[in-house]
Amino acid sequence: MESLALVVGIIFLVAMTAGPLALGISFIPTGKYLPLLAKRILVAILSVAASMTGALIVVSSVAIGIRFLGLVGLSCASFAVYRAFQTPKITKIED
Repeated sequence: MESLALVVGIIFLVAMTAGPLALGISFIPTGKYLPLLAKRILVAILSVAASMTGALIVVSSVAIGIRFLGLVGLSCASFAVYRAFQTPKITKIED
């Protein structure tokens, strides 16, 4: 039973931390190509982990507070992917 509790704890830990961590990384400004690529890869990996565990928690039959934690991880992960992979806006310079 200890190993089952450990697995559940790891799943909750990933769901609670990977999404906000990916969102925090997406706010880091990068100017060059290589740091931007590394940031996008890291955000993608964390977001996939948070999305999978968050969706698993949201659809399972657990308490509403635990579902809310899964939903927070899922929403943070989706917003982090949006921020990391959005195209920059181009502003026109008028003469």
